[in-house]
Amino acid sequence: MKKTISALAVLLLLLAALSVATCPSWAQAAAPPGDQQITLEVGGQKRTCLIHLPPAQGAARPLPLVIAFHGARGNGKGMARTTGFDALADKHGFIAAYPDAIVEPGTWNALFGRIPGGVGVQADNMDDVAFVRSLIALLHKSYHTDPNRVFVCGHSAGAYMAYRLAVELSDQIAAAGIVNGSLGIKSLAGKPASASIPEPVAPISLIHICGRKDKVVKFEGAQTPKNLFKSVPECVQVFVKADGCAPAAKETTDVEHGVIRTRYSGGKAGTDVELVVVENCGHAWPTDRQGLSASQALWEFFLAHPKK
Repeated sequence: MKKTISALAVLLLLLAALSVATCPSWAQAAAPPGDQQITLEVGGQKRTCLIHLPPAQGAARPLPLVIAFHGARGNGKGMARTTGFDALADKHGFIAAYPDAIVEPGTWNALFGRIPGGVGVQADNMDDVAFVRSLIALLHKSYHTDPNRVFVCGHSAGAYMAYRLAVELSDQIAAAGIVNGSLGIKSLAGKPASASIPEPVAPISLIHICGRKDKVVKFEGAQTPKNLFKSVPECVQVFVKADGCAPAAKETTDVEHGVIRTRYSGGKAGTDVELVVVENCGHAWPTDRQGLSASQALWEFFLAHPKK
């Protein structure tokens, strides 16, 4: 009897050892579900990001990654509250990341062009594109995120940042979501610092959600002493043309909720571009109360547009 028990114990130990040996290293160190604050150094600057890990994070398959950028004077924690992405991440199985802008000036280096000595929205001394590139690499390595399902979105100044990433980091990002933002160019005394917006480096799907009543980022665009903001249609057309989508769009109107959708399809590598106008919303993040949940709409668009 003792010999039988001893043989069984040896067998169990061998099976346990085999299990550990064949378990991927990321799974051995898989973090528990919930929120974590991570820190990384980019360009000599300490950068931080709040991440939310869903219960599915320990699964064998890599998970989608949604990076959400807050507006001016905000932070990642506030963006998590605004979007409610944590609940969607738990339900659908994706990792949500909420980066923090540099505390001073509290916004992103998201506009194109350079202004020597610029501060605030004109600052040139922080490379937020490099920060996001490093953040994506870290999340791929340490949290098993899916390289073909990386998505970015943002609100207001964070939407400007999402737009810049859609141009400069589209080789790594499958789709971008814009909420009340624009492609912007830095200006000095009303004179734009750049003549044009660069073409995206790779095909990328994009959804632009805007409130018709937005008085901050106007549908028709605006020129201020510090910024030139493209109109919403101009922003959308940059990606329609770059992706090679069919110029004829499909428009649908939800009269009950005051939502108009314009979809440009057939782009390279399966890309689509969509404009969503919420008639009863201003500069806020749209919710069901205004006729559309921006968070749900973004996730549904992202889910349908992995990188091909």
